[in-house]
Amino acid sequence: MIYLDTAATSPMRKEAITAYVDAATKAFGNTQSLHDAGSTAADYLASCKQMWGEFLNGRADGVFFTANASEGNQLTIRSLLRGRPPEYQDIVTTKLEHASVLTTLNELEKEGYHIHYIPVDHYGVIDMHAFEQAVSHRTALVIMQLVNSEMGAIQPVAECAAYSKKYGVPIQCDIVQGFGKLPVDVRSLNVTSAVCSAHKIGGPKGVGIVFIDPSVHWESVYEGTTHQNGFRAGTVDVPAIVAATIAAKYALAEQEDSFLKAKQIQDFLLTHLPERVQLVGNTKTKSPFIQGLILPHVEGQWLMLECNRKQIAISTGTACKIGYGEAISAMSAMGYDTDMARRFVRISLNYQTTVEDIQAFLQVVQSSLIDNKTKATP
Repeated sequence: MIYLDTAATSPMRKEAITAYVDAATKAFGNTQSLHDAGSTAADYLASCKQMWGEFLNGRADGVFFTANASEGNQLTIRSLLRGRPPEYQDIVTTKLEHASVLTTLNELEKEGYHIHYIPVDHYGVIDMHAFEQAVSHRTALVIMQLVNSEMGAIQPVAECAAYSKKYGVPIQCDIVQGFGKLPVDVRSLNVTSAVCSAHKIGGPKGVGIVFIDPSVHWESVYEGTTHQNGFRAGTVDVPAIVAATIAAKYALAEQEDSFLKAKQIQDFLLTHLPERVQLVGNTKTKSPFIQGLILPHVEGQWLMLECNRKQIAISTGTACKIGYGEAISAMSAMGYDTDMARRFVRISLNYQTTVEDIQAFLQVVQSSLIDNKTKATP
């Protein structure tokens, strides 16, 4: 199969699989146990925290592990809010956030928080003037995704963080679609917290990585929790964390070459894209690993199924939203109507994607355009 859905998940690297097996054999103990098996597991965990601190250019004691990035987003948001003065009830964000964030925001709104959604332009980039108007000393939290998962728009996170911190406001950043693909440095971004995912970079599913600046006050969502300094309850999955760490090491080593290759593939796609197919976003500034396309003639789901019949995997938007409007909320925020959103498909690349893979995808698109049974009525 030609796999063009890396933004949803990626196949595990063989090095990560090997690391998992090795750690499962040697570090099977509970990190909270006081015997040697527990101490061994705790040593493995400490080493992984140290490495992730280096990967993100942050302190190791600010690194935590969750069951996935969705849980990481939700725990981080609520932990930071619990550490803020209770009278601060304003949250500043966008409609382009991941489903895990939007769900949490809906819950928080019911709990009394005021959510300010900053408008974005036709390319999916926020209006900085509107952002600055929304942030004040009484803002509880800013939530800003680095790379949008539908069309790859990159937000000016560092600029938003610098402005937010003038008012002492923490900023949480979902870096899931950026880490391992673009340069991501929590100090350069100046963010309070960041969340990424192992299975987007060739690691195992079931591991989210969270960084929270140790100098910032937060409070545990779960009272009485002892694991990971109270951030998350439950026995830590050391073998999976080791595998995630090894996957990250390889992804970062290949990052520069992978980015250049993705740019070349994006240029090829632009050059050979059928005239009536529209690419969403600004290719000069967006992530080249994510390509959102609007079809002129059929719904995205139809093309997805047609590609699947040809053994090509694509998607109609973020996997976490499938069945719940898919890309419609993000597209609506960017000014596209519902009909156009339903004709949206996404292809997403990894370090193994080739030009030949894109050619095979474009052949399916071209065939669908000239097929009288699917061609749009003039």
